[in-house]
Amino acid sequence: MRRLLTIVVIFLILAMAMPSTHAKPAEPTNTGAVFGGQHSLIENLTTNSSPIDQLPAIAEDFTATWCDNCLQAEAVLDDLESEGLVQKYEFHRSPDHEDPLGDDFASAYLTQRYQISVPPVVAFNGTIKKAGTLPDSDSLESDYRAMIATPLGLGDALSSFAWTPKADCNCEIPDGFGIINWNLDLDMSLYPNMILNVNAWFVEDTAQFSDGGNGAGSYHDIVRNITDLGSELSGSATIEIPSAYDGNDLEVHLVYVMSIPEAPGEVISDENENSIPGFGVLIALGAIFCAAILSRRN
Repeated sequence: MRRLLTIVVIFLILAMAMPSTHAKPAEPTNTGAVFGGQHSLIENLTTNSSPIDQLPAIAEDFTATWCDNCLQAEAVLDDLESEGLVQKYEFHRSPDHEDPLGDDFASAYLTQRYQISVPPVVAFNGTIKKAGTLPDSDSLESDYRAMIATPLGLGDALSSFAWTPKADCNCEIPDGFGIINWNLDLDMSLYPNMILNVNAWFVEDTAQFSDGGNGAGSYHDIVRNITDLGSELSGSATIEIPSAYDGNDLEVHLVYVMSIPEAPGEVISDENENSIPGFGVLIALGAIFCAAILSRRN
């Protein structure tokens, strides 16, 4: 009987150490909206003005080249993007010796904003996120469509975006720089508890990495760099263009990020802390220790 009890205890503790496989429902981020997404190839002269509610939803995808589950999320996001429903942005985990596509600053922006550490996680419009790829409904696509439908509540806000590459500016700017102009027609007094940051996200359309552990080979919509343009609703800035991982397919995207300032001394816990390396090992060692005690008593 005691031997059986020992086996049961070991089984239960090891089961606790295994990652949870149940579906994690979508949940609010409580961080503020992310919107915009107007963009241009870096060598193109571009001007665009659009109502925010007519732009695709922003899909921030936390991923890695070794992450098999991430491919399921990205396949659905690619389909939704082809319908014009989302603008997908892949944030590759960085630093990561198995993934050369990430950017430290961009990865830190996402992991700190949403308090995450392990992919896959997808956030829509900055307001709602889902970890993992097990669906709550009949499919992951249905889950994502329901999340996209969550209203931003920005009324009739209008965004204007312009990008001028060096070749078209008729001005003296260094090689590898361009000029971005923006104007956001939004009454920020309606959001007194929010801070607005204007960003230029440099996105690589496609990068090839044949050594990726998930075998995809080609990766798309990769955020290579984030440039903070400040908090003014309108402005102009000369900004440096980062290097692409490969090819010549960089784009510049205008993205608005709202955030809720943290109270002094506030500490936000990481909801994925149980997934950090070593946690399961500690529990497994605990199981062995318990087994040893029971065996000695036997």
